[in-house]
Amino acid sequence: MKKSASVWAAIIAMVAAGACSEVTFEGGGPVKITLISDRTTAKTGQNIAFDFDATGSILDGVIIVYGDGLADTIYTSGAMTAHGQFLHAYASTGTFAAVGTAYDAIRGQAEDTVVVRITGG
Repeated sequence: MKKSASVWAAIIAMVAAGACSEVTFEGGGPVKITLISDRTTAKTGQNIAFDFDATGSILDGVIIVYGDGLADTIYTSGAMTAHGQFLHAYASTGTFAAVGTAYDAIRGQAEDTVVVRITGG
């Protein structure tokens, strides 16, 4: 028991003396995302698959905004890499910019855009 107490006393002394006052983070890399779709033209109601690959240091999540007022989110819980797929069916015709954004707790965010054209069903 005395050994445990002396270890804790040493840790407290180091912290009090400023031994842990300088912390640097290394690892990971710049936050990046690549977004691709399985098609760039579809009919209303037809699913489009949006695949993403994201990298960073501490990824918080990936959000895709489809350009039609809807969005989806995947939380990544601090991962350094994330890969996945969003499925979306557009309800109206037009040209839409789907924007995927990867959020990193340390390195900020990055985004990629895919433009899709939706025709009548």
